[in-house]
Amino acid sequence: MNALREKWTVSKVILYLVIAVITFMIFYPFWYCIAYSLSGSQEVMTKNVTFLPISFTIENYLRVFKQNHLASSFLISVLRTVGGIIATLIVTGLAAYAMSKPKLPGRRFISFVLIIPMYITGGLIPSYVLMYHLHLVNNFWVFILPNMFWAFNMLLMRTYFEGIPVSLLESAKLDGASEIKILFRIILPLSMPIIAVIAMYSGVWQWNAWFDSMLYITSPELKPLQAILQEMIKASSTSMMQMAQGGGHAAASQGSTEAVRMATLIFTTLPIVCIYPFFQKHFAQGIMLGAVKA
Repeated sequence: MNALREKWTVSKVILYLVIAVITFMIFYPFWYCIAYSLSGSQEVMTKNVTFLPISFTIENYLRVFKQNHLASSFLISVLRTVGGIIATLIVTGLAAYAMSKPKLPGRRFISFVLIIPMYITGGLIPSYVLMYHLHLVNNFWVFILPNMFWAFNMLLMRTYFEGIPVSLLESAKLDGASEIKILFRIILPLSMPIIAVIAMYSGVWQWNAWFDSMLYITSPELKPLQAILQEMIKASSTSMMQMAQGGGHAAASQGSTEAVRMATLIFTTLPIVCIYPFFQKHFAQGIMLGAVKA
């Protein structure tokens, strides 16, 4: 008995150690960015940042807040995230609700057609030409309209809808409820976990997206926060090239550029990190239930 108890204790210790190592590996890169962003710009050139900031300062964050178009970029990121979530839930949710109906004519064929874009795309040039002719270049709606429907999200929601007991829907129909009333009074209240999952997927993608702004946006007033971060990464790479070629001034400014880049990274990542815990309960439940049959 004592031997089994001792073996179980050792197993638990090993398990906790493994969990602690994995947690540290996940958490440390984020903490490193925080420590680097709170370090002096010149001091990081001579000393390596490990766990604590070197010459603690908030100067890098002040420089971030002084960047041109930062307020408008933050507003664009918030608007595209909120608007993208709402548009995705409406379009993808309605499509998933329709596809969950077994009696829908051509259901299999429609599902096949909707899934094709998951594996085959038209390419960058046709996409740009399409956006140009739709007058979406340098237009805020280029962030929303092309991303309202995702086949993968539709499959998750459709599978979740199919798992709702048919008896509830039949009872509602016997009471005279229409399809719209069934959708809003029964389906949606019971589908909050999968709705939270899709909202989280769409929100994280919209907040972190920068490639579409690089392709379709040239106006600084319409660029999101991630586009600013990408421009800072390019500026940092340019400084490194100049430093490698022997530019003395570049060597002095490299630390400043890198520290400001880290501050911008924390500034753009923090909102998602703060919001995620509120979705975590529904997220874990919804992704498990929605992915069982998909």
